[in-house]
Amino acid sequence: MRQLFLQKGKIAVEDVNPPLLNEHHVLVRVHYSFISTGTENATINASGKSLATKFVQNATSNTAKILGAVKEHGFAGTLALTREKLNHIMPLGYSCAGQVLAVGSRVERFRVGDYVACAGASSAYHADMVSVPQNLTVKVKDPAHLKQASMVALGAIALQGVRRANLQLGEKICIIGMGILGQLSLLFAKQAGCQVIAIEVQEKRLTLAKKLGADLCLNPLSIDVTRELEFYTGHQGVDATIITASSASGGIIQQAMQATRRKGRVVLVGDVKIDFDREPFYSKEIDFLISCSYGPGRYDGAYEQQSVDYPYSYVRWTENRNMAYFVDQISNSASQLDALIWQEFEINNATAAYEALQKENILGVVLSYQKQGKNQQDLLMHKNDVQEQAFAKPYIHHHGKLNTSVIGVGGFAKVKILPTIAKIKNTAIHSIIDANTANAITIARVYKAQRISNDYHKILGDDDVKVVVIATPHSLHAQQAIDCLQAGKAVLVEKPAAVTFEQLAALKSFFAMNTKSLFCADFNRSCSPFMTAIKDVVSKRTNPLMISYRMNANYLPKGHWIQSDEHRGRIIGEACHIFELFCFLTDAKPISITVHPVNPCTEDLLITDNLFATISMSDGSSCSLMYTSLGHLGIGKEYMEIFFDGKTIAMNDFLELTSYGLPKNFDKKVKSQDKGHDQLFQQFFNAAQSKDAPNPIPLERILMATELSLVADRLARHGGGIEYFS
Repeated sequence: MRQLFLQKGKIAVEDVNPPLLNEHHVLVRVHYSFISTGTENATINASGKSLATKFVQNATSNTAKILGAVKEHGFAGTLALTREKLNHIMPLGYSCAGQVLAVGSRVERFRVGDYVACAGASSAYHADMVSVPQNLTVKVKDPAHLKQASMVALGAIALQGVRRANLQLGEKICIIGMGILGQLSLLFAKQAGCQVIAIEVQEKRLTLAKKLGADLCLNPLSIDVTRELEFYTGHQGVDATIITASSASGGIIQQAMQATRRKGRVVLVGDVKIDFDREPFYSKEIDFLISCSYGPGRYDGAYEQQSVDYPYSYVRWTENRNMAYFVDQISNSASQLDALIWQEFEINNATAAYEALQKENILGVVLSYQKQGKNQQDLLMHKNDVQEQAFAKPYIHHHGKLNTSVIGVGGFAKVKILPTIAKIKNTAIHSIIDANTANAITIARVYKAQRISNDYHKILGDDDVKVVVIATPHSLHAQQAIDCLQAGKAVLVEKPAAVTFEQLAALKSFFAMNTKSLFCADFNRSCSPFMTAIKDVVSKRTNPLMISYRMNANYLPKGHWIQSDEHRGRIIGEACHIFELFCFLTDAKPISITVHPVNPCTEDLLITDNLFATISMSDGSSCSLMYTSLGHLGIGKEYMEIFFDGKTIAMNDFLELTSYGLPKNFDKKVKSQDKGHDQLFQQFFNAAQSKDAPNPIPLERILMATELSLVADRLARHGGGIEYFS
């Protein structure tokens, strides 16, 4: 299908895979998409600036960011991020209308064939097809109004600004900036029974505002606006000012204060720098309000992505209800909305549309998709290339170049996984798979990958792909790993290996039937140089180990992605590292685990983020993990002490290794952390090339560590307790 992208100020129509449909989304065949002249023009102009220019514009802040990135990700990770920025492409568009092709399993309000309007900068793109959350989708009763409905996002933004102004019948309202948002705000303010003063520097837009019902139109370039407003309002000032203009200066806000009466309201809708004098706001006691995009629900992942609605009685106007109101009003104001659409371009001629925006200062532009690229149903009917089978294809070691497919290229993959793979000899990054097509294209260009896709099933039947590295949301790891192993690929999955007991059982069942598969999880700590040195010493011990490990994790709010259903929290997602490390250092199996979580006094703390977990091992060793989000980051994140045979080893944040009772040459101090990523990846790719090379982490230890994390998480959620292993 066709989709519009932007790179370095240039527009391109690319042929890409259709979007994937998840359970809360609707798949829509787009008829029209609306170009937001303000937002998209600003995005294009910013994209056209060189990285050096952007750096110089805010050198102090950017220098601090770079130094912080080097400290967190190292030079290789920071360089990888810089290369991504240089090659970054982004999808354009966030407002469209069309017809539903398919609905997700959890979608209740839509059926195939419905006509709809869609919003959202992360889904409602300029493309033949879009997959949009149902809470960002509303029905359009009359398909003849799809063109006007394509501006639904702009309509909802303007409507939310008007609602924030809390307009009353008969009030005098000033709107600064008569672009699309200003004109739509004018229509809604007139509906509310207000007198509207339109302020704009472009006469053509003022003429349109007058046609749409503005009571007074003022151009600051040709008239004294302040004096005109004083006489128009009887020297009282307007009741409310809505700013829909964009500006890098806070002067517009200052002007709004001058225009607004004592105890009036100023509402900021446009992208304006917030920089103004306090005195006028203080002396006139003006309410300064920010209007957040489409309305309540915006930027709330539970609302937008998981269809969790706000109660109608308590939140009357959510972003979806604002969108629905705008669409419902089209039948009454179609001719007025038509006046806002100055030109229409076919999607294949999108470059001309954006050139017109730049040169002619057009107000409203729609893209049409009447000539579809490929048959839409054909695009939907892609099937797995590998048939279901009881037994997997065995992995065949490959002595030549290992073509590798990376599934999921989020932040961790960008700064750690991809740079690490790129350094390994006889290995090539062959294909990039990511649900975000623009992200996949960007990363593929950086690493010169041959293929991109948003569907990992596409590479299952590709015999050129020998290795698959999985770095998707945690809940997807187990099934994706099984599917790839089934196809005979070597699989390295970013931890955890599973996030539910059902997934763990599926993995165990698979490996019981398929002993010739090559699989590893990225439990990298046990491959680090510090831990390798420690293991060499403790393996010669006489008696069991006493291990105390402290993980001083940063506080993360409940809404953070790691706490979501897709990632299942920090015990499963991060503490699993330490459970695997305990098994590695003791060379033993767990007999029991006891969990004591902290019982928080405030709702912001999660019971699974603060706990002690003590594991009794089959060799008599006792291993304790303190995982907490309560500490200060200045003390460092990870600290371990090991006691055995009259000796002690302390490891401080993978920067310092100190021993007591051991030769002094054991002690080490380094400038940068090495947690074992490079070593684990190198060993895994060695194992993929030669059957004589060992897997960096034995399968049994991966499964044990995974089970420990699942049990610890369950016990913590139940308030603590003890569980024994058979």
